[in-house]
Amino acid sequence: MSDAHSAAHRARLPIAGIAFTLAALAFAALAYSGLGPRPKARAWWEPSAVLERALGDTSLAPVVQETPLALGVFGAAAVGLAAAVFATTRSALARWLAVSAALATLSFVFYALEARFVWSFFRWRWSLTLLLVALAAGAAATAPLLAASWLRLGWRARVAIYLPLFLAVLALERNVTGTDQSLRFALSPWPFVQIFGVEVVAACLGALALGVGLGLAAAARGEGGAASWALGALLAAGLPAAALALAEYRDLLPFRAGVRVAGLLAALGVAVFALAATLGSARRSERLAGRALAFAVGGALVVAPIALGQVLARLDYVETRERRAQAIIDALAQHRAKVDAYPDELSELVASGELERVPSPRIGFPGLADQDEFVYQNFGESYLLEFSAPRWIQCAYNPPYAEDDADVEGAVDEPVEPGEAREDVPGGDRDETDGGDGLDEGAWSCPSKPPELW
Repeated sequence: MSDAHSAAHRARLPIAGIAFTLAALAFAALAYSGLGPRPKARAWWEPSAVLERALGDTSLAPVVQETPLALGVFGAAAVGLAAAVFATTRSALARWLAVSAALATLSFVFYALEARFVWSFFRWRWSLTLLLVALAAGAAATAPLLAASWLRLGWRARVAIYLPLFLAVLALERNVTGTDQSLRFALSPWPFVQIFGVEVVAACLGALALGVGLGLAAAARGEGGAASWALGALLAAGLPAAALALAEYRDLLPFRAGVRVAGLLAALGVAVFALAATLGSARRSERLAGRALAFAVGGALVVAPIALGQVLARLDYVETRERRAQAIIDALAQHRAKVDAYPDELSELVASGELERVPSPRIGFPGLADQDEFVYQNFGESYLLEFSAPRWIQCAYNPPYAEDDADVEGAVDEPVEPGEAREDVPGGDRDETDGGDGLDEGAWSCPSKPPELW
C-alpha cells in the first residue's frame, strides 16, 4: 500500500467511526421506540411500538415477540455495530457511546417484552432509568479507554471533565432513596440506577480494572518474567475479589455475593489481564506500563465516588437513626411518663423541656433534599416516627404497645424478646432498640445496616 493510499485510508477511518457510532445510537433508538410500550397520551420522545405493530402479523413476528430470539437478533446487531466502531476509530468517547448503545438496546428489548408493565407504569422515569444504567455500565466497561484519553489532557481539563461526574455519582449515592420525592435523584420507587448501574455493575467493573492495572504494572516491572506474569494474574484476580469481600463484610452490598460471584469476578479479571497483556505489541514493557496506568486510573476514577458516596450515606443513616431519632424517642418516652400521653406535635417536646430543639434527619447533601423534618404521627397509645434513607422507601419506628390489664380482663403483657420481630409494624426487617436510658423499647421497620435486596 502506497503512502498516499495509506493516508487516504487513515483519513476515511474517523468518518467511518462517526458513521458507525451514529448508527449504533440510531439502532438503540429504534429498539426503544419500536418495541417499547406505547402510552395512551404519548409524547414525541416516548416509545411508539412501531416495529411491533409493523411486524406483528408477518413471518418476522417472533423477532419482536419472543424474548430470546429478540435479544439474540437485536443484540447481535448492536454488538456488531459496536465492533465496527472499535475497528474504525480510536476515540474513547465513540467507543463508550457504542458500548452504552449496545447495553441500552438489550435493556430496551428485555423490558419491552418481559416487563412491559414496569415501563408503562413509570413512563419517562423508566426510560431515563434504563438509559442511565446503560451509560453508567458502558462508562465502567470502557473506563481504561476513557482514562487513557483523559490522561493526555492538561490538569485543568482533567478537573473540568471529571469533577462534575464525580459530584454527580456522589450525589446519586448519598441522595437517592425509594419513593421519597424530596430526594430529587429518585427516578423510580426503587433506586435502580444506584443499585444496579452504579453499586453492582460499575463498582465491580471499576475494581476489576484497578486489579488488572496493578497486574499489568507488576508484569511490566518484571520485564515479562514468569514470576511477574504470575504476580500480575494474581493481582488481577485477587484485588476485585478482595474488594467484593470487603464490601460484603462492611455491609455495603445490596446482595450476598458469596464465593461464586467472587470467583466469577476473579476469573474475569484474569481473562482481561491476559488480553490486555498480550494483544498487539503489549509485551513491550513501555506498552505494558501505559496500559497499566490506563486500567489503574480508570478503575480508581470509577470506584472513588461510589465508595465515598456509600460511606457518606452510611454515616448519614447512623447519625439519623442512632442519634437524632433516638433523641426524639427518648424525649417522647419522658413526655409520656410525665403526662401519660404522647404529644400531638414534636414541637411540644421543646415547650415541655424534653428537647432543646427538634433535630432534623441528616439526608444527603444540603440543598439536594427538601425534607428536613422527621415525620411524626400520634396514634394515642402509640406513634410513628419516620425518615427517609438510601435504599429504603421509609424508615419507621413504633414504640411497644401494651394493653391495660384493667381494660382487658385476663390480659397479660408479653414482652418482646430481643431480636424478635414485632407483628404490629408492617414491612421490613426488625431491630429491637432501647431508648438509651431504659425508658422505651420499640421496633424499627429498617435494620441497623442496609438490607440485602436479593
